[in-house]
This record gives sequence, structure tokens and C-alpha cells, in this order.
Amino acid sequence: MKKLTKSRLLGILGMLFAAWIAWKAGDIPMLLVSNEPGPRLFPYISAAGIFVCSLLTMIFDGNKEAKEAEEKGIRPFLGKTGWIKVGIVFACCIAFALSMQYLGMWITAMAGLFGFVWLLKGDKKVNVWGLLIFSIAFGSLIYFGFTRGFMIPLPKGELWELLGIKML
Repeated sequence: MKKLTKSRLLGILGMLFAAWIAWKAGDIPMLLVSNEPGPRLFPYISAAGIFVCSLLTMIFDGNKEAKEAEEKGIRPFLGKTGWIKVGIVFACCIAFALSMQYLGMWITAMAGLFGFVWLLKGDKKVNVWGLLIFSIAFGSLIYFGFTRGFMIPLPKGELWELLGIKML
């Protein structure tokens, strides 16, 4: 039996996540206008992409990683600190999803990009100002690209309504 390596575990989790995306995409109502692909297209494309990448990771990286682990006698990849980091990332994902209702997608996307890059940078040095500019620019591009370009409404946030600020 093959050993469960990081790549294989990530592949399994990725394929489960892709299946969940495809399942939930089926709940999106279809209000088709002539010759338009409909709102289910992007979730199905992303689910297929995640599934294929996860499968390829399992096949190619999993075998290579298992062989290297046998040669070097490497122990399991997640120790106590690894599980703590996974817990922190999971908690940040939940905070990101919950804050979207109150802050809206625009602010949450900018803060989330900054936070996730900072959290996952490890020992690498990251220019804070460059990351801040990137987060603002890319978060704005995502929000306005979907709301204005694709005409797909994203959460605006309850905070802005309480403050009396009209969001686009």
C-alpha cells in the first residue's frame, strides 16, 4: 500500500473540495439569457481545474515524495507546530467568510489577500508596502471586475448600510 504523503493528502482534500464546489454549483439558479453560459459555468470550471490539479499532484508529486521519504527515512509531515499552523489558516478562512457579510467582498478581499500572504510567507521577507498595494489593487480588481464587468453581484456588507455609505 502506498504511503499517505503531503501531496497525496492535499490531492484527496483538493478533489473533495472540487466535488463540493460542483455539488453546490448545482444549487445556483439558472436564469438564462440567449447564448450566455449562465452562472454555473465558473464554479464548474474551477471545480474541474481543482480536481485535475489535485489528481496530477497525487500522481506525480506523491510518488516522488514517497520515494524520497523512504530513502531519507522522513517522518510524517505535520508535527505539533504544523497542526497549529493548519488550525490558524483554517481559522483565518472562517474569519474571512464570516467578515464578508459585515464588511463586504471589497474590503474583505483586500484584507484577506494581505492576511493570507503574510500568514503563508513563512521565513521569506515580504515588502509590506508592496503587499499592501498589491492587496488593494487586486482586491479592487476582483470586486469591480465581477460587479461591473461580469455584472455579478457580490456582498456589499452591512457595515456600509449602517454608516449610510452607498456601495457600488
